[in-house]
Amino acid sequence: MKKKEDFCRESNHFLKSLGLALCLVSFGGSAIYASSLYEQQTMLSIQVNDRTVEDVFDYIEKNSEFIFVYHGSNIDLHRKVNLDIRDQSVEIILDKLFSGTDIEYIINNRQIIVRRDTKKEDLPIASQQTKKVKITGVVKDDHGDPVIGANVVEKGTTNGTISDLEGNFSLDVSAGNVLVVSYVGFQEKEVPVGDKKVLQIVLDEDSKALEEVVVTALGITRSEKALGYATQKFKGDELEKVKGVNIATSLSGRISGMRVYNSTEFGVAPKIKLRGEEPLVVVDGVPTNQAFSDFNQDVIENITVLKGATASALYGSRGGNGAIMITTKKGGDKGFSIEVNTSNMFNAGQLKIPEVQTAYSAGSGGKFDNIDYVWGDKLDIGRVYTQWDPIKKEYREMELTSRGKNNFKNFLEFSMISNTTVSVSSSGKNGSIRTSLSYLYDKNQYPNSHKNKFWYNIGGELKLGNKASVEGSMNFTQESAPNTAGYGYGTGYMYNILLWTGPEYDLRDYKDYWLVPNEKQNWHYTDWYDNPYFEAYEKIKSINNFTTNGSLSFKYEILPWMKLQLRAGGVAYANNNVTRSSVGTISKGRGGWEDGALGYYKEGKKTGFTMNYDFFLLFNKTLSDFSVDGLLGGSLYYTKTKNLEASTKNGLSVPGFYSIKASVESPIVDAETKTKKVNSLFGTLTLGYKDTYYLEATGRNDWSSTLPSNDKSYFYPSVGVSVIPSNIISLPDWIPFWKLRGSWTVSKTDLAIYDLDRAYTIKQNVWDGLNTASYPDYLRGDVKPITNRTWEIGTGIHFLQGHRLKLDVSYFNKLTYNNTISQRISSSTGYKSRLMNIDEEYVRRGVEISIDATPVQVRDFSWDVSLNLSTSKRYYAKLDKNFSPDNLWTYVGARTDSYSYKGYDKDPDGNYIINTNGLMSRSQYSSLIGYTDPDLEYGLANVFKYKNFTLTLNFDGRIGGKSWSNTEFHMLETGAHPDTDNQWRYDEVVNGKKNYVGEGVKIVSGEVKYDQYGRITSDTRVFAPNDIETSYEDFVRSSHNNPDKLVQKKTFLKLREMSIGYNLPKKFISKLSMNSCYVGFIGQNLFVLTKDFRFSDPDGFEDIEGEDISSPSIRYVGVNLKVEF
Repeated sequence: MKKKEDFCRESNHFLKSLGLALCLVSFGGSAIYASSLYEQQTMLSIQVNDRTVEDVFDYIEKNSEFIFVYHGSNIDLHRKVNLDIRDQSVEIILDKLFSGTDIEYIINNRQIIVRRDTKKEDLPIASQQTKKVKITGVVKDDHGDPVIGANVVEKGTTNGTISDLEGNFSLDVSAGNVLVVSYVGFQEKEVPVGDKKVLQIVLDEDSKALEEVVVTALGITRSEKALGYATQKFKGDELEKVKGVNIATSLSGRISGMRVYNSTEFGVAPKIKLRGEEPLVVVDGVPTNQAFSDFNQDVIENITVLKGATASALYGSRGGNGAIMITTKKGGDKGFSIEVNTSNMFNAGQLKIPEVQTAYSAGSGGKFDNIDYVWGDKLDIGRVYTQWDPIKKEYREMELTSRGKNNFKNFLEFSMISNTTVSVSSSGKNGSIRTSLSYLYDKNQYPNSHKNKFWYNIGGELKLGNKASVEGSMNFTQESAPNTAGYGYGTGYMYNILLWTGPEYDLRDYKDYWLVPNEKQNWHYTDWYDNPYFEAYEKIKSINNFTTNGSLSFKYEILPWMKLQLRAGGVAYANNNVTRSSVGTISKGRGGWEDGALGYYKEGKKTGFTMNYDFFLLFNKTLSDFSVDGLLGGSLYYTKTKNLEASTKNGLSVPGFYSIKASVESPIVDAETKTKKVNSLFGTLTLGYKDTYYLEATGRNDWSSTLPSNDKSYFYPSVGVSVIPSNIISLPDWIPFWKLRGSWTVSKTDLAIYDLDRAYTIKQNVWDGLNTASYPDYLRGDVKPITNRTWEIGTGIHFLQGHRLKLDVSYFNKLTYNNTISQRISSSTGYKSRLMNIDEEYVRRGVEISIDATPVQVRDFSWDVSLNLSTSKRYYAKLDKNFSPDNLWTYVGARTDSYSYKGYDKDPDGNYIINTNGLMSRSQYSSLIGYTDPDLEYGLANVFKYKNFTLTLNFDGRIGGKSWSNTEFHMLETGAHPDTDNQWRYDEVVNGKKNYVGEGVKIVSGEVKYDQYGRITSDTRVFAPNDIETSYEDFVRSSHNNPDKLVQKKTFLKLREMSIGYNLPKKFISKLSMNSCYVGFIGQNLFVLTKDFRFSDPDGFEDIEGEDISSPSIRYVGVNLKVEF
C-alpha cells in the first residue's frame, strides 16, 4: 500500500500525561477526538497533458487535504491522461479520470480509497457479501496503546467508522470482506474478516510519514534527524496575514535563541541577534549582505534558522553566527493562478507615550524665559510676561497659560501601513514560474514622514530533460522617504517639544513656520531649538535606495546517487541620500546639520555589489544498513563598495537653492572604495547506520584578501553526531521518538577591509585653499583572525500518539579568542595606533527550549501552540593583564554585559548621604549597577481553528536586563518630568520658599577612607537624619542622573500580533471564479505590560543606552484580504 499524509494536521490522541512533558504550558484535561469529516466543497482546477494517473494523485494531494490509499499492483498508475477541468469538486475530477475504466473510488473523510470495481467480480462473491455481520474490535499501536480516531472502512465500499477513545469500533460488514484500517503516522493495514466477530488490530508506525526535512547550508535539503545541531523552521504563509512594515517584527518570539529588537523610530529596521550575534541571511542558498527586514513576506516559501557555527559551517566566516535560510516561491504546482494579498492597518493609539508636567513654563529659577529648561513660572495663575505671538508674529504682553499642554499629541498625525502584493504563478510538466509586484506605504506619526517601497520578484524552475534542471530567482527593491529624521536626543521632535520647551505656547499656532521665507523662523526660541514644523519640512534627511538580488543554479544528475550543481548569485545596490537644512536654522551640529543659520546641503551615494559563485558535487548512496551523504565544492566571494559624499561649506550662497553649486566656499568632497575577495574549498560527509546513528564532518578552507599575505589561509572544521535512541531501546508508548545530538566546530572571522592597509588621508582647504595628503597613522601588524570554538548538545523528544507534543532542548558553549583591539602607541613611532590581538577571551553559554503541541483537536476545532524559551550570557573566560578592565566586577567567570556608574554615596544602611548644602553627595568611585542582557526571552504563538474561522495570538517578551532611561534623565534635568509637579515646587515658585529636605542622612562627625576600588577601609562617620533645607529645583537638577532611578528593567510582555480570519466557503467563491478567499481582522503591537519604563517601549532596547528619547510605540489594527483565482 502507498500512503502520504500530513500527520501534524490529522493526528489524534487523548492528551494523557501532558503535564509531565509540558509543565510550562497548561492544556487542561479535555479529551482529544479526531475529526471524522472533511468538507466536501473543495474545488480544484487541473490542466495536464500526457501525464500519468500518479501525477494527478500527487497534484490533488498537494493542493488539498485529501490523501490516496490504493493497491499499486491493482491500479495502472502509469496510464497517460489529459485533463482540463476548472473549479470543480474532486469527485468530478476523479469521475473524469476513471471514466471508461474498471476503477472505483470511495471518499471517506480526507481519504480517497481507489480500487478495482468490485461490481465486476463474479456473482457468487457478490452474493456472499450481501450477508451482513456485526464486527467489533479494537485498534492499537505496536506499544499496545489505543489508536483514537482510526479509520475503519469496509474495502470497496463507503461503509466505515472511526475508533473511539479506547480504540474500540463496531461496524456491520459483508461476510468475508476485508477491513481497511488507517491512521496518520501509521502504515495502512488490511484485515480479512473471515468468520471472526471480534478483531484485535495492531497498526505499525510509518517512519517515512514522520520524516522531517530542513533546508541546510548551501540550500541543501536534509533529514532533520541526521543533523547534529539545532534548527527551527516555519512556512512563509505564517507571515502573510499580519503584514507590518518589517517582516523581522513578525519573527519576534518565534525562534528560541533569536532576539529581535523592534525600534519605535521611523525607518529604523529591527535588529536581529541569534545567540547574541548577527546571523547571515541566505536567499535560495546564496549569502547576501541584505538585512532580513528588506524582504517582502509574500515571496517567501519557507524559512529555516540554522543556529550556531556548525549549522552554517559551509559559509565560512560569514556563517559563524548562524544563518537565516530563505527559500523564495517558484510557482509550485498549482497550474495557473493569480493571487492578491493586501493588508491595511491603522493607528489605534500608542502603547507608550511620554507625559510631561503642564503646570510650569519654560525658564529657570521660577522665572519665564525662552532660552532653556522648563523650570519656569507657574501657569494659569494670572502672571503676565512678554511673549511671542505666532499669529501676529510680534512680541506682546500675554498671560502665562497652559495652552500647549497637549503640544506633542497635537503634533502627531494619523499613521497607517498598507502592504499589497499581486502575484501570478504558472506550472506545467517541465517547470514553473512565479512573478509578483508588492507595494508598501508607511505613513508615520510625524509630519512629512512617510515611506514608499516597491518589490518585484520573479522565480522559477525548468526541467531540461530527465537529468538536468535550472532554477533561478530575482528580487528588486526600491525604497524612498522624504524625511527620516526626527528622533533621538538633539535631533528629535520630542527633544524640542517635550524636554526643552514648555507648555505655555500652542504648537499648532506655529504651523506657518516662516517669519521671512527661507531666512528666519516664526519661533520664540532663538538660542537652541528649531520650530518642530520647520524641522519636519526644512531639515531633511531623505533616502532613495535601490537593491537587486538574485541567483541562478544548474543541476545535473550524473548518476542516480550523484549530482553536480553550479550556482551564481549576488546583490547590487545604490543608496542615495540627501541631508539639507534651510538658511535660518537655529540648532546646528547635532544630527549632521552643519553651518546652522547659513544653511547646509549634502549628497551621498553608496553603491556596491557582492557576488557568490559556487560549485559542488553532491552524493547520496545507501548500501544495505549504511548511508553516505555529502558534497565537495568551492566558492568565490567578491564584494566592492563605493561611497561618495559632497557637502557645502560655510552655508548656502542662495537661500532655498539646495545644490553643491550653492556652497559659499569650495565644497567638501569625500570618496571611498573598498573591495574584498575570499576563495574557498569545502566538503562535508555524513555517515548513517540503520537510520539511527549519524556522524557528520565538514571542513572549509578560506583564503581572504584582508589578512596578512603570509597568513591568508585559515581552516575550520566541524563535527556533528546524531543518535535516535527510540530506534534502539524500548520506550514508553507515549514517547514515540527521541533524538540526541551534539556538535563541535571552529570558525574564524577575518578582518575588516583595510584594517591592516590603511589609505592616505586627503583633506581639502587646509592651507589657503590647498589640499593635503597625510600618510596612514595606523601601524600594520601580524594579526590572527578572531576565532570561535563552539560546541552544543541537544535533544528532541516527541510525546503522545501522532507526535502531538514535541520538545526540543539545546545547550551551547561558544568560546571566542584571538580578539583584537586598536591600541594607541607613542607618536614618536610615526603612528598613533596599531591593530593587535589580545589575550582576553569570552565564552557565551545558553539554553534554548522549543515546544510545539496540538493540545486540542476535535471535530471542527483545533488548537496549535508553540512555546519558545531561551537564555544566554557572555562571560570572561580569560583576562589580559594589560588590557582587561581593572575593577571588582571583571574576573574570570564574570559577565561581560555589566554596567557601572558613579552614583551617589550611601551610608551602611543604604541611605543617601546629603552634603551640607542639602544636595546629594556624588560618589568618586564607579559601582556595578546591573547587566544589560535579559535573563529569559520567550514567545508563545497560538492558532485556533473552528470550521472556516482561524484565530492567531502571538505573545513575546523578555524578563530582566537593564537599560538607562534617557527620556526620564532629561525630563528630570529640564524640569519637564511629571513627578516634579508637586508641593515643594509650588512653594518655591509661587511662595518663594526653598524648603525641600532631601531624603537621606547627613554626616554629624567622623571620616571614611576607601581603597582604589571604592571599598571602605575605615569608617568613623556618625549619621543623623537629614534636616537641611534647599532649593527643590537645585536638588533635582543636581541629582537627575541618579542610576538607582534611571537604570530600569527591560521586562515586558507584548501581544505582538493577532488575526481573526474567515475562509469563505468553496461553494460561494467558486461562483466568483475564486479558488480561495480569506478575510481577516488583524492587529500588531496591540498591548504591552512593563515593570519599568513608564514613557517608552523597551522592546527595542539592546544595550544600556538603548533608550534615547524613544518615539511613541504605535498600536495598529486593520484588515487583511487574500484572494486566489
